[in-house]
Amino acid sequence: MKPVASVQEAMNLVDSFAGSPSEFQLLIPDELNDLVGWNMAFITDRILRRGWEPDGFAQESGYRIYKYKEWEDAP
Repeated sequence: MKPVASVQEAMNLVDSFAGSPSEFQLLIPDELNDLVGWNMAFITDRILRRGWEPDGFAQESGYRIYKYKEWEDAP
């Protein structure tokens, strides 16, 4: 797997993933982790729509690997 090139690509990956959220990893390049956090806000909105929630990340050289899990208190 390689880091995504855009916010839209990340959202498309979230939308198209068919497995369990614990099997999904999203590689976000450091350039997309803006100071305000807008990019991750848009991506996280898609994650929450799926009934998932963030489950931490690992920092690698030039990108972060975000992990997810089922949203325990989903409405």
